[in-house]
Amino acid sequence: MCAVSLVRRERGQSTVFFASFVVILAVLTAVVVEVGRLAYARGEVAKAADAAALAAASRVDIAQYLDTGQILFLPDVYAYAQGFASANSAYLASRSIPVSVNGIRLDDATRVVAVSVTADLSPLLPSLLQGGGVVTVTGYAQARLDGR
Repeated sequence: MCAVSLVRRERGQSTVFFASFVVILAVLTAVVVEVGRLAYARGEVAKAADAAALAAASRVDIAQYLDTGQILFLPDVYAYAQGFASANSAYLASRSIPVSVNGIRLDDATRVVAVSVTADLSPLLPSLLQGGGVVTVTGYAQARLDGR
């Protein structure tokens, strides 16, 4: 009688274990998907920064450089870089997350253009990031000063 009573008390334990396992697996899957979305969005910001750097590098005033040797950007460099950054962040734009060019620098010695692009990714995970999801990425490009 004791063995039968013991078996009856242990019935259903595997169901509880399985249900707990399914809940934990669902939570982990959700976390992995959300982290993947954030990584992809950060990649979009990096892609936008690289495109903006290439665009800015193409806006060096070649005539000024050939005349004086001084490396200057054309006046529309920020707008041009912003246009390329926006065009290369479709995933973010589809979620109403703008990218913005917030800095363009040129190293005269190496002729490398560095463009900083910022985006606030907190709308992707509003409950977790709450305004702390601002990402800034710098893209680099080599400026060609030979007039081609």
